[in-house]
Amino acid sequence: MTEKRFHREEYPLDILGEFGLTEEMILDLPDFVHDKIEMGGLSPLLPISIKQPFGFTHCYARFCLVETSYGVEALFLPKLKDVDISQFNEHDQKLLLTGKAIVADIVEDDETVKAFVQIDKDTNSVVYTPTQIIGRNLQTICSEFDLSGDDLQGFWTGGLVTVEIPDSKGTPTMVTIGVNLLSERGVEIVPGDAHRWEKVVRQPIPEYSFGNDGCWINRNGVLSYVPDNEFTQDIIDAMERNAHANGIPVEELRESEQRPYHQESYQSEETRQLTR
Repeated sequence: MTEKRFHREEYPLDILGEFGLTEEMILDLPDFVHDKIEMGGLSPLLPISIKQPFGFTHCYARFCLVETSYGVEALFLPKLKDVDISQFNEHDQKLLLTGKAIVADIVEDDETVKAFVQIDKDTNSVVYTPTQIIGRNLQTICSEFDLSGDDLQGFWTGGLVTVEIPDSKGTPTMVTIGVNLLSERGVEIVPGDAHRWEKVVRQPIPEYSFGNDGCWINRNGVLSYVPDNEFTQDIIDAMERNAHANGIPVEELRESEQRPYHQESYQSEETRQLTR
């Protein structure tokens, strides 16, 4: 359960390309995003282009990889409606806004039910499932990893549990377990400590994430990709700041990155999004 289910060379780039996600765009995503995708998790919210008879419709969606009889394919999860967080008390709101999955009361068809609840910050939507479903999964996890009742109770308030298990060679290996309703089973098991779990599961895309062929830009949770030959001055400035922070001389960077850039400042892709 802790090993990668997919590898980058297996990515269905043809399918992703049909939705406007080029090979360069996908491979330039940060490594921690690939870690999540390769373990069967969801990508961040990405800009999607869908060809229509009248042109292209632009929207945003996340994707995950699935194994089928035809090979590895991609499933897409579109952006959902905004969440009304006011239905939760102040304590629960603070936990939810950090990305934690907690147990709370949900009103559904005039009935109040106990459910694991989590905010998907990318889609601004509330996802939830009755406690019995995730509870059953957690019971299985507790048996598999010999967790205590206190460990199980901690999951109800967004807690994480780190344990050691033997790998395929019998060497003790650390893994961390936590509830993540955005994962396939609702429970995420990540190799490493709690810090790495948080990084893989909850870490947002930085404002500028540079790859080999371009840069992913995060504007308030809205991602767009800019190829290197279309870098604007603000992207060049960010690249130089990153180089300075990593001890790379700016002069060396400029010599190796002799590329034209557009003078106009970058505009958020959100302003160009079509809604149909």
